[in-house]
Amino acid sequence: MIRAYQNGDLSACAALFCAAFAAEPWNEQWTLQIAEQRIAELMCSPLSVGYVSEEDGVLTGMLIGSHVTYLYGRELLIHELCVLPDRQRSGVGSALLGFVTERLRQEGYAGIFLNTAHGYPSERFYLKNGFERQQRTVALYRSLKE
Repeated sequence: MIRAYQNGDLSACAALFCAAFAAEPWNEQWTLQIAEQRIAELMCSPLSVGYVSEEDGVLTGMLIGSHVTYLYGRELLIHELCVLPDRQRSGVGSALLGFVTERLRQEGYAGIFLNTAHGYPSERFYLKNGFERQQRTVALYRSLKE
């Protein structure tokens, strides 16, 4: 079942987030506290939106984003989409993305955009689900640590 994120989902979403990003290829060591803080921050705006996939009372996937206006209309910026490692490649992520896509299409949205790592399984996942690489955009980052 896919449903809207609720405030009571924070702890379960943080655990799901930690598990998903601790696995290959990310190998990131998030603490529950930092994951909860990230999710709470992403969900605190009136323009924030979240969805979860739930099976037998267990959250198996989540999608968090925000609504933004661009030149051609409303868009969804996906901040996080993750699935429990043992449920990856089972259709959970595609179902979440399909649910959100159809809902946005019905509401007249112009598109969905996101950033992901080049060459990682996530890139293949998004390409498989109808996303296209944008040759005219580039993601840039500047570290502030010495």
